[in-house]
Amino acid sequence: MIRLAISLVMLVLLATSCADDADKAQGPPKDVPKSALEGLLLSPDEINAVMGTDGMVAHPPVTEMSDHRNLLPNLNCLGAWQVNESAIYGDRWTAMRQVLLRAPDNDDWDNLVVQSVVIFPTAQDAREFLGQSAERWSKCTDHKVNITLNGEPLPKWKSGELTKTDDELTLPFTRVNGDQIRACQRALAVAANLVMDVQACKPAG
Repeated sequence: MIRLAISLVMLVLLATSCADDADKAQGPPKDVPKSALEGLLLSPDEINAVMGTDGMVAHPPVTEMSDHRNLLPNLNCLGAWQVNESAIYGDRWTAMRQVLLRAPDNDDWDNLVVQSVVIFPTAQDAREFLGQSAERWSKCTDHKVNITLNGEPLPKWKSGELTKTDDELTLPFTRVNGDQIRACQRALAVAANLVMDVQACKPAG
């Protein structure tokens, strides 16, 4: 179910990013301008529709990368574990938008989506990033992540097998927090100079 949901999210984002490209059949997609970023992310209602959820609450948009290297210095797994990490994206990107949605809107959420769109200078830059990510993610399959922060354990993370195409990577993982188990998936896709970086989680079972 989570694989289907995140595939739908990626498909909708991809369709939205190319919506104004009337000449797509005559050549590659046109580069996406920075001004288009706000309109590329899905609304809570759209997320509810594709995830089969209800009451997803959107947090304010984020426009800067995160840095969790202090928690997970293994760069092969950092980019698969978290969306939009500065150590993974480096300084080649030029603009980004990220929105986190969850229901219920607290730390004991049942459903979560982190959706982001990142613009690179050129389509070649975006594809090189996808290729680099594919190489890194392939070294973090069937991998367990156990992290402690201030003496307290964070939710445990166990990855599955990487699936990749020319335009997209997907990696399932299980998130365990006490007796709470969530089936999650990471996805990364490119369209022209745009990278779409998504994480989605639902109750397991």
